[in-house]
Amino acid sequence: MLSKLLHCARNDAELGWLLNPEDESVLAVFPGQCVELYEAGDQLPVLEGIELELTVEQVFGWLSI
Repeated sequence: MLSKLLHCARNDAELGWLLNPEDESVLAVFPGQCVELYEAGDQLPVLEGIELELTVEQVFGWLSI
């Protein structure tokens, strides 16, 4: 999966998320192959122009319903 996200980053995708349900974390991939880890109450990055505040906890809370 990570290789697919890196492929997107190399080919001008603006943002990619990889959800890891085992430890409830999110890897975010940005242009230029920059990768950041988000956990618990961290606010996730969103695309520019989208007004959305979303945390890792919220995403995994929705998935466990």
